[in-house]
Amino acid sequence: MDLDPDEVVTVALDWDDLEDRYTCRISRRQLGELLLVLDDMADHAEEAEES
Repeated sequence: MDLDPDEVVTVALDWDDLEDRYTCRISRRQLGELLLVLDDMADHAEEAEES
């Protein structure tokens, strides 16, 4: 199955401390880049906790 990296999708962020759910429309390419940034941030947070 081929996915179009320029297809626009809706992303919804929602967690306990957030008053209102946040939604935005971004391309699949942007979503992939965002997920890579979040993964890097999680790695840095883990490293900071370990030291």
